Amino acid sequence: MNVSNFSTLFEPNNTILTFLMIKTFFFIEVIGALALLRIFVAKGPSRLAALATVVIAFIGIAAKYVPPIAGISGTEVGRMASLILNQGVFNAGSGMALPVLVSLLFALSYRLQGRKWWRLDHLHLLCALGFFGLWVYTLI
Repeated sequence: MNVSNFSTLFEPNNTILTFLMIKTFFFIEVIGALALLRIFVAKGPSRLAALATVVIAFIGIAAKYVPPIAGISGTEVGRMASLILNQGVFNAGSGMALPVLVSLLFALSYRLQGRKWWRLDHLHLLCALGFFGLWVYTLI
């Protein structure tokens, strides 16, 4: 066995690390911020879809940060928060259900009446293509 092959066996893949960092710290927060902007500028059904996006994103953010900060990670509330964060789409425990739900709700606000600031949708599309593209790449 070549020593250089053995040393790379235990080194993490940078693509997977990038995907996990974006999934853990950025994606839901960025889409939630875009939806928050849409709440203030849109009207009617588009505003309601953006509000639902913000609520779901806020639940995800709270489930991620509140239990460790409050010291309740080992309690029943901490386990419920972990379940919220770790719901899977294709695999149980992959944690992709929340980002997919937030992205779909925000995409719905684009299709509904009362939408304003179409550049928000372009930003969402760029974020979603990058994030979900990384996800697919890590599955291959």
